[in-house]
Amino acid sequence: MANEMTRCYILASMANILQHQHQFMGSAYDMLESLKAMFGEQNRMAKKTVTKSLLNTKMAEESSIRNNVLKILGLLNELEVLGAVIDKESQVEMVVQTLPNSFQKFRLNYNMNKIDLSLAKSLNELQSAESIIKQQAPILELNIEKSSISKPKG
Repeated sequence: MANEMTRCYILASMANILQHQHQFMGSAYDMLESLKAMFGEQNRMAKKTVTKSLLNTKMAEESSIRNNVLKILGLLNELEVLGAVIDKESQVEMVVQTLPNSFQKFRLNYNMNKIDLSLAKSLNELQSAESIIKQQAPILELNIEKSSISKPKG
């Protein structure tokens, strides 16, 4: 009884062409195995593409940390939908790895103190770090300008 009901649900959720191919299969398990054989490779390739995109993501110096983290969250969500399981600690580590050189102190603090962050908490911490970095940038530029002015000899 349960098998027949499951078969009906599976058939009802399929496109017509797939219904015709699967309607005479005896069990829901056979249907699922057939679908996995048909579409499993596409799922694997999609996972590979998203993973590659995630691993190649690097935040540009002047871009927003919020946009960077949201981009990574979107890629992680895609992977989850495709069946990948990535623990929360690894997800945060992936975010930290995308940070530019200006976040070097944050990265050092995170690694040295083994800070335990959730993705939401890491976004808040990174936004705080970003505002500090932006406040320090004009001071650094001013110091560089002062030191680069040549003094007359004499």
